[in-house]
Amino acid sequence: MKKIIFCTFFISLILFSCDRKEVNIPIYSYSLLQDEVLNFQQNISKKDEIISFDYVNMNDSINRLHFNYNKVTDVLISNKDTFYSTKREYNSKEIKFRFYQTKDVKSHNRSLVFNEKYGLLSNLGFGADYLFTTDSISKTEKEILFKELFLQLNEVNIE
Repeated sequence: MKKIIFCTFFISLILFSCDRKEVNIPIYSYSLLQDEVLNFQQNISKKDEIISFDYVNMNDSINRLHFNYNKVTDVLISNKDTFYSTKREYNSKEIKFRFYQTKDVKSHNRSLVFNEKYGLLSNLGFGADYLFTTDSISKTEKEILFKELFLQLNEVNIE
């Protein structure tokens, strides 16, 4: 009987330790074209090699973003596209972010700036440029951050 209880405890410990969640992390969303700040909540769930990121708009629950990150293949998958890691990086003060892009450019190129522990920092696309921060920032800080990201994205490597 003790063996059965021990095995049950051990198996349940393994099952519950593999699936970790971080919920209701406040996120501020800033647009390049507007001064309005949108409030989101970020929910992160980790299971094996997949990390799921869900961003829910606090004013409109239909307006949400969802991404799955595969740690093994270093790929971000959204509802509509698959984003592959590029060699470009953006280094903030504490965190190193990578740029992700689709392989096939349709009508415009879209880039995501992402870190597996932080989540999405920015969506850079034609007319749809957004920042996602855990702290509130000023309009000047927002503009500086967008400039840094665009400069890094468009940097020409001469070798």
